[in-house]
Amino acid sequence: MKDSFSRMIVSDNIRCYDFKQFLIFLTVPSSPGCSLKMTIIPPAFLFRHAISLPEINELPHKRGNLLKLPESASIPDLSFEQKSGKWGNVKLAWNKNGLGIGLKVDQKQHPTTASEYIQVWIDTRDTKTVHRANRYCHSFQFRPTRNPEKQNQPYCEQLTIHRAQADAPMCELSEILLWAKINPTGYELESWLPASVLNGFEPSAYPQLGFYYAIFDSELGEQFMIVDHEFPFAQDPGLWATMRLGT
Repeated sequence: MKDSFSRMIVSDNIRCYDFKQFLIFLTVPSSPGCSLKMTIIPPAFLFRHAISLPEINELPHKRGNLLKLPESASIPDLSFEQKSGKWGNVKLAWNKNGLGIGLKVDQKQHPTTASEYIQVWIDTRDTKTVHRANRYCHSFQFRPTRNPEKQNQPYCEQLTIHRAQADAPMCELSEILLWAKINPTGYELESWLPASVLNGFEPSAYPQLGFYYAIFDSELGEQFMIVDHEFPFAQDPGLWATMRLGT
């Protein structure tokens, strides 16, 4: 047990222990007879995540890759796990006409199936004070293929958010642009969400978004942007990271 955690002193009566993927806060009693209090907090909850997204006016491309986003568009690992199981590289970029989302998976040893997908949650008002989705909160699911026999034919659907105060308008899915490439070690998947499918997308007036993602792979498992299913990220916009749409 001695080698499993490290300790640091936060104040005179508070000790913080870094144990595996959690931070454990112990409140030391200041007088005899008082009990010891313990709080377990995932490290990711100690920060308010805000990421500046690159603005790329040329998006989407008309030939070849739909987005072809640079490394500067990559979303960093925000889980703060000591041994991160990150195997999917997610990228985001924007311009006044919409939002581009890219995913690359290149660690597979078995063929890509129709079960693979990435689901994203987007709040065009970046609401952090209300813990239920509203009409500005969207959820989309993207798959690199819908039919294993017809590869490189990506698929998208819009989903409702559980316990939402109000649902975002259902969009016309034909307006969403998709591109995918499947190879022996994984796949690349790119999507362009035009402003017309994102209710309230107004970068000039609201220059930030709430954003979250979860990736599922039949071989590699699940990957989460910050926290996993122990927390209600699928319905609570307060758990989503902030994406800044600055210039």
